[in-house]
Parts: sequence; C-alpha cells; structure tokens
Amino acid sequence: MDEAGTSRLARRQRAALLVAVGAALVSTGGWAASSLVESPAERTVGAAPPPRSLLTAPVTLRALTPSVVARGEVYPPTRYEVTPRASSAEITQLFVSALAVRPGERVENGRLLAVVSGRPLFVLHGDVPAYRDLKPGSTGPDVAQLQKALEELGFGPGGDPEGSYGRGTAKAVGDYYRSIGQTAPTPGPETRQAVEAARRAVEADQRQLAETAADPERQAQLPEARRRLAADREALAKAEAADGPMVPAGEVVLLPAFPATVTAVNAPVGAPVSGPLLSLAGGGLAVTGRLTPAQAAGVQAGMTVELLAEVSGATARGTVSGLGAPTALPPAGRVIPIGGPAPAPADPAQPGPLYVPLQITTEQGLPAALNGQNVRLTVLQGPAAEPVPSVPVAAVFTDSAGRTVVTRVTEDGRREVVAVTTGVTVGGWVALTGGGLAAGDQVAVGS
Repeated sequence: MDEAGTSRLARRQRAALLVAVGAALVSTGGWAASSLVESPAERTVGAAPPPRSLLTAPVTLRALTPSVVARGEVYPPTRYEVTPRASSAEITQLFVSALAVRPGERVENGRLLAVVSGRPLFVLHGDVPAYRDLKPGSTGPDVAQLQKALEELGFGPGGDPEGSYGRGTAKAVGDYYRSIGQTAPTPGPETRQAVEAARRAVEADQRQLAETAADPERQAQLPEARRRLAADREALAKAEAADGPMVPAGEVVLLPAFPATVTAVNAPVGAPVSGPLLSLAGGGLAVTGRLTPAQAAGVQAGMTVELLAEVSGATARGTVSGLGAPTALPPAGRVIPIGGPAPAPADPAQPGPLYVPLQITTEQGLPAALNGQNVRLTVLQGPAAEPVPSVPVAAVFTDSAGRTVVTRVTEDGRREVVAVTTGVTVGGWVALTGGGLAAGDQVAVGS
C-alpha cells in the first residue's frame, strides 16, 4: 500500500475511535441522569411522615394545692437619701474620706456609715430628725431621744434628767465616739474663751480673798470676797460643762426603725460630695403583687404566699395581709431626704394595665439582694396538700363508655386503658386515684 492509502486508513481508524468514545459517554450520562429522576409515586413515598410513635410521661407524686400565680415588685417602703453636711465652719469642702458600709449591708443603731472630710457620719435611733447641734446645756425631746439611743448602746446619761444635756450625757457622747474610733467635737472658740474668762475670774477672786484675809483692816470685806469667789466658781463649772463633747447635726442620721439596709453608695472614697451619698431602706423590704381582678376574687387575707426570685433562686414565704384598691400605677415607697434639700420630684410613672395590689407580710425579712427585683408569687388558696399520684392533663380522656381513663404503657410496650378518678388540677397536672397506678408508671400523653 502506498503512503497516501496508509494515511487515509489511519484517519478512518481515529474517527471510529472518537465515535465509540462519544457513544460511551452519552450512554453513561443517560444512565446517571435517569438514576436522579424520581417518579411521582417515588416522590409521594419520600414525602410521607415517619411512622407515628407514642409519647409517654411518668406518674409522679406531687402536692397539688389550688393556687394563683402572679408577679410582684420588691422595694423599700421608706427610703432615706442621706446627704452629708459640714459639721463645723472649719470644713469648707466635703469629700468622702472613708466608707464603712457597702450596698446590701444591714445596719443597726450606732453604726458608723462613713467619714466625710475627716468627720464621722453615723446612725442613731430616733424619730425626730436632727435639726440642731446637741451640746452641754441643751434641753428638749431631741436630747431625750439622744440619751435613749446611747443608752440602747450601753452609754447611759448618768444622773442627767431626761431631756437635759449635762455631764452624764456628755460623758456618754464621748464614750460612744471613742467606741467607733472617733473623737467627739466640742463647741467653738467662744465656749473655750468663756471657760478661760471664768477661770481667770476665779483665780483673781482667790487672790483677792487671800489679800483681804491677810489685811486686818479689811476683815469686813471677807464675806463679800467669799460670795464673789463662790459665784465665779459656779460660773466656771457651767462654762466647763458647756465645753464638753457634743453631737453636731451634720454627723448623725436618725432613723425611726432598725435594721436598715444600705441600698446604694453613690460616691467612692476621695470623691467630692455633690448629692446623696447613701441610700438607706428603713424597716426592711416590702413586696407587692399584681393580681388581675379575676385572680383577686379568689384571694383573701391569711392565705400563704410563696415568693421566688428567678434571677437568684432566692425564696421566701409570707401571708396575704390584704388587697388594695385597683390601680394602674406601680407600687413605690416614700423617699425622705436627710441632711440635704429634698430631691427634685421624679417624672410621674406611666400607668400600666389595671391590677389589684396584693399586700404581703413575710415571715422573715427579705434579702437585701432582692431590692428592685420582679419576683414570682404563688398564692396557695388552701392548705398544703399531701403528695398524690399525678399525671399531665393531656394523659386523661373519656372513653366510649363515658369513663375517665388513662392509657398505661407497660415496659414491653403493651397499652392498658384503666379507669381513674381525677382530683385537683394545678399547673397542668391532675391528681388521680384508682386504676392501680403507682409512681413511675408510664401513661400515654400523645403521639
């Protein structure tokens, strides 16, 4: 075969090979495409739901007591906003020198709260606010309450009459200041000057009396010299008594009830005092619930209340003390300024949905950490019940014969319809008797 024939044969062979490869590819692609295509019947089968399975729940022992669940706010019934004042003219600027309390702490009569510009700020028991400095020679009901507060701390007024600030009260004040690591102040320079003047007068009287007694010609003047000396000695005693320890109005916070709770400390050590430094809640914390009118119809005084703070897990118990008039305003206590001007009135609270205030008395004081929290309140409308077999409400149904039944599911999967008697229903659970049910048995609740 010549060269031209050989070339034509090679070309024909290559073309046949390409055709064969193309046919193979087309055949494979068709098979792959056909494997991905579903028929309508196949799609129906694939979209069908999985087989139904039975949902069960265990029978549990529960104490089901009829109850009403509501929300409530915890707040101080009375809040004292304490703004320090300068206790003497020598103090020109107020700074926080030290803090002796922290938020959440409970304080009692006599507790040191802070040191401001080197002077103490402490709390004492009293109904009458401090409106003047109390010092030797002062008299009045505010002196009497000072004596009583100090006596509660073990610092009696000695022989001083009630309401009279004498030597005994002055000693009690000095002893109290020392017990908190402070020094009681004394009246200003005018009082000290009066003491010095009275002392000089007594010294002059003593010299005059001695000279008169030594001069035979002046014996007739001795009675007058002795009288003058006695009078000046009495004046010196009064001046010295007036120069004893005192209680400046700017150093004492008077509260009518204890314990009190520190709800806020508004400035750190070293900061200037520009407003209330401390907030104190007097008489513990209060809680008020919010009931709908329908809920209030089933609640009365004396019912037990269980309190739960979901944030911290804290719990408390109390009793319903009464129901208030329907309102739309949130509960709040009084704010009493101490030491400074009254705070500017806050913007009025925006009214919300109408509710009936649920007033509660707790068995013990509420923890300070609950202040300002929204808590869950459960009012038990009857005495606490004994634990009884209980199941979810969804497990109970009526069969064709009109019986109340549940479906018990055995360990091997068998289903037994058993008749039961239902009791109280609380929170989605229903008490059961009969049917031979025991705690741990499984009952059907759905599928």
